[in-house]
Amino acid sequence: MRKIVKDHLTKSFLYFTIFFVFLMPLLKLFFMSFSGMDGIGIENYVLLLQDNRTPEAIYNTMFIAVFSTVLSLLLGGLFAFFIAYTNIRKKRLIELMVLAPFIIPSYIIALSWSGLLDTGGVLQMSFTNLHIPVPNMYSIGGIVFVMGLCHMPIVYLSVLSTLRKISKDLEWAARTSGYTTSQTLMKINFPLAMPAFMSGGILAFLAAIDNFAIPAFLGISANIPVLSTSIYEKVISFGPSSFNMAAALSVILSIIAIGGITLQNLLIRGSSNQDSMQEDFSARIFLSEPRRRNLQWGCIVFLGSIDMVPLLHMLLTAFQKNYGMQIAIDNLSLYNFSFLANNHGVYQAIYNSAILSILTCVICIIIGTACAYAKVRYQNRAAMVLESAASLTYAIPGIVIALAMIFHWGKIPHVYGSIGILILAYSTRYLILQIKNSTTAILAIHPALEEAGKIFGANELRIWKTIVSPLLLRPILTGAFLIFISALTELSLSSMLASAGTKTVGLFIFNLQQGGDYNLSAALSVLIVLIVLLAYGIVEYLNRQKTC
Repeated sequence: MRKIVKDHLTKSFLYFTIFFVFLMPLLKLFFMSFSGMDGIGIENYVLLLQDNRTPEAIYNTMFIAVFSTVLSLLLGGLFAFFIAYTNIRKKRLIELMVLAPFIIPSYIIALSWSGLLDTGGVLQMSFTNLHIPVPNMYSIGGIVFVMGLCHMPIVYLSVLSTLRKISKDLEWAARTSGYTTSQTLMKINFPLAMPAFMSGGILAFLAAIDNFAIPAFLGISANIPVLSTSIYEKVISFGPSSFNMAAALSVILSIIAIGGITLQNLLIRGSSNQDSMQEDFSARIFLSEPRRRNLQWGCIVFLGSIDMVPLLHMLLTAFQKNYGMQIAIDNLSLYNFSFLANNHGVYQAIYNSAILSILTCVICIIIGTACAYAKVRYQNRAAMVLESAASLTYAIPGIVIALAMIFHWGKIPHVYGSIGILILAYSTRYLILQIKNSTTAILAIHPALEEAGKIFGANELRIWKTIVSPLLLRPILTGAFLIFISALTELSLSSMLASAGTKTVGLFIFNLQQGGDYNLSAALSVLIVLIVLLAYGIVEYLNRQKTC
C-alpha cells in the first residue's frame, strides 16, 4: 500500500513539474494576450490589426518564409541529389560545405554578407565598376537570400537519407520496362522522395518564421517588420500595454508555427514505410569524366563562394582600422582584437555563453536520456508526456518562449534577470533534441545485453554503469554538440531574457552591430566561428575514434 501511494505521489509530482515548467508559461502568455486595460477581451488583437505595421509584419513574415523556403528547397534538394546519386568525388568536402551554414550562427552569416555587399565591399566595388546595380542586403530580398542559404542544410539532410533509401530494384524494374534515366527519376525516385521534400520544406519554413537573428540584423535598421522583431520591439518599448500586445503577436506567430509542425507530422506518418530501409551509398548515375569533373568543381566553387567568400571578407573587416575603408595592407590593424581582448564585457559574454552551453548540455543529457530510456524500455507515460511537452516548446518560436518565460518566472524571486532563467529557457527549448538523440542511441542497444547483466546478479545501477553508459556515451555526446552550439550562439531567447550581467555572445554581437561598431562585431564573430569550428573538429575526432 505504501509503495502504491509513493508511486502515485511520484507520478503526480512529475506531471505537475512538466506542466509547471513547460506548459504553464505558454498558458500565461495566451491569457495575457487577452488581458487589457478594460479586463479580458480581444482588445489587443483589434488594436494590433488596426495598426498598419501588424498586417505588414504578418505579410513580410509569410513572404520571407515562403520564398526563403523555395530557395532552400532548390539548393538543398539539388545538392542532396548530387551527393546521393551521382559519381562525383570529394563528396565529404561538398557535404561539409553544404552543412556549413548549419554550423555557423545565422547572424554571423548575415553580418558577413551585409559587409561583403556594403559600401567599400569587394562585390560592391566590382558591381559599381561593371555598372551593375548593387544588391541591397538590408532589404526583404537580402533577408530571403541569407535565410534561404542558412536553412538549405535542413532540406539537404531531410532529402538525402530518403533518396538513398529508395530501392534500386524499383529503378531496375523501370529501366527494364524501357524507361530512360531521366524518366526513372521523374516517375519513380522523385515521387517517392516528395514527402521528404515537403517535410524538409516545412521544417525550413518553420525555421524561417522562428529566425529572429537575420531579420534583426538586416531588417530592423531598414524598417522591415516581421513578427519576431515586432514582438521584440514591443517588449523593449515598455509601453503601458506593450507586453500584452507582444503576447497577442506571439499567439499569432505560434498559430502559424503549430500549423506547420502539425502538417509536418502528418507527412512523416505518411512516409513512415521507408524508415526501416537501409541507406544505399553507392552511385546510381555515372557521368562521363568531363561532366563529372565539371559538376564536382562547379559545386565546390559555388559553395565556396557562398560560404567562404563572405567569411573571408568578414575576417578582413575584422582587421580594418575603420569600417568602409578600402581593403589594403596600410588599413589593416589588430586594434579590434586588442580592444576585445581588453574588454571585460566580451569576457563576461563568452563566459556566460560557455556556462549556459555546458549547463544546458548536462541538464538535457541527464533528463533527456532518462526520459528516452523510460520511454523505450518501459513505455513510461510520464516520459511520453515530457517528450510531447518538450516538442511543443521547440516547435514554438524562441522569441515567444522568451516572452512566456518573462510572464511565468518574472514574479518568482531571484529567477528573472539572473542566469537561472536563461538556463531554464535553454533547457526547455533544446531538451527534445537530446530526447530524440538518446532514443536513437538506446534503440541501438539490444535489451539482451541488459538481461544478461541481470542474470549475473547486477542491479540497475551497475547495469547502467558497466553496460548502458559506455555504449551511450559517444553517440549522446556527439548528438549534444548540436545543443552546445545552439546554446553557445543563441540570440532569440537571450535578446529578451539577458540582463546587464548575463549578456551572451550573440546579444553582444547584436548590440555592437546595432550600435554601428561593425569592425568590432566582425572581429568577435571571427572568434565565435573559430570556437564553433574547434568544437566541430572535436566531435569529428570523437566520431573517427568510434569507427576505428
